[in-house]
Amino acid sequence: MEKFLINLKTKESNKRPSDEELQLGVELEKRQKNTPAIRKFLQKWKVGRSWLRYEDPRGMWCFLCNDNYQKVKHLVSNRSMISGCKSFKVESLKYHEESRAHQLAVEIHKNTIEQPMQSPAHHALCKLDQETQNKMAILFRNTHALAQNNKSFKDYTWLCELDEAKGLTIGKTYRNPKAAKTFCTTIAESERRSLFTDIDTASFLALTMDGSTDAGVIEQETIFARYSKNGKVTTKFIGISSPPKPYADGILAALFESLARLNLDENTLKQKLVGFGCDGAAVMLGRKSGVATKLQEMQPSLLITHCLVHRLELAYKDAVKAIPLYDSAMVLLMGLYYFYKNSPKQRSNLCLSFDALAQKKVVPTRVGGTRWVGHVVLAIETFFKAYQAIVSHLGDVVQQMNSPKEAQNKARGYLRLLKRADVIAFIHLLLDVLRPVRNLSLTLQNRKTTLADVHNKADVATSVLRQYQTRFT
Repeated sequence: MEKFLINLKTKESNKRPSDEELQLGVELEKRQKNTPAIRKFLQKWKVGRSWLRYEDPRGMWCFLCNDNYQKVKHLVSNRSMISGCKSFKVESLKYHEESRAHQLAVEIHKNTIEQPMQSPAHHALCKLDQETQNKMAILFRNTHALAQNNKSFKDYTWLCELDEAKGLTIGKTYRNPKAAKTFCTTIAESERRSLFTDIDTASFLALTMDGSTDAGVIEQETIFARYSKNGKVTTKFIGISSPPKPYADGILAALFESLARLNLDENTLKQKLVGFGCDGAAVMLGRKSGVATKLQEMQPSLLITHCLVHRLELAYKDAVKAIPLYDSAMVLLMGLYYFYKNSPKQRSNLCLSFDALAQKKVVPTRVGGTRWVGHVVLAIETFFKAYQAIVSHLGDVVQQMNSPKEAQNKARGYLRLLKRADVIAFIHLLLDVLRPVRNLSLTLQNRKTTLADVHNKADVATSVLRQYQTRFT
């Protein structure tokens, strides 16, 4: 039976194929030649190649060359193993392994990760011994102290001499203003990079702007950033820029200029800006073309806040502007301040009046200032402490025949106001009213203040003012 089957199979195998079968075979062979083979990534290729990675649809790639691309890009001739290679051939891997760029990336990885003690950076750090590090730390601290306290770099030299006199070893190099400038630039660049990292990793960002003029009467815009870092609200200074024009477009250009120094652009504001705070100037809060309006066009979800301290000051000014006694009180307080500030002789004679009365010496202070209501309260408190000495001194100025006529006329006018009961009573009332307002203002100016603190202080101030209103009505 088996012999019969073998003979039968032999006969069939010797049978000549038909023409149709031959034609079909030829077409099938052509189709196989035209259809490329589908290649796939094989996991066994990773054996012995710890640098090899595979992701779909990126393909296979070298993570060492990808991480160190900036250091090896001058040797890279083909970026396929960096961006992703889809030519799944073992020859491609061997060609990449032998490339100079890959060999350099492997060496960098060994120096920085696998053999940190043998890295060039470690050897360089070892050469910079501990003594040199201590010297540089002192010099950097001196520079930072000068910059933080608005001192000239010329003070850097004698500050180093002072450290040396105290027994500190700071060496003989890097002890001139030019070195201080270099150190300050380095510190600023380090802080700038740190601030960029914080803002770049923050989910949200709020900006605060305020304008002022410098000594050259040039408009300057101060910009602060407020964001959350590790759950803690942080406020950082971004910079000061001079707007090309005192209009909204110019102020906006100054804002973008300050952000550009941190490598931040307009897209950052579009993505992260959620709040903007400023004063109530029309150029800032104008409904049609103000800075806040233009930022809101860029980010429709933007929350605009009129500075509460500015609003409190405006409310205080609106409340007293129609009171004639307020004008008399301000004329008296400001007049006394400039009367003694501009005349060393009058200031010296006032001190003699304090000595005669056995009182502590105080000099009238300015009513206005950056603390607004706080400066008014301080000026009034100083005024009452020096009241007796001022009255005594002004009386002497009026009676002295050798005093200049101008000083006598001013002293006579101020003395007349000092003896008016209604003016003195109003100043007392103003002090009582402004003390809770001052406390609220200082709370609003504190960076660590929360909404709960503001709410509590506002309730306290409102309650005290209502008690005064009930008492005097």
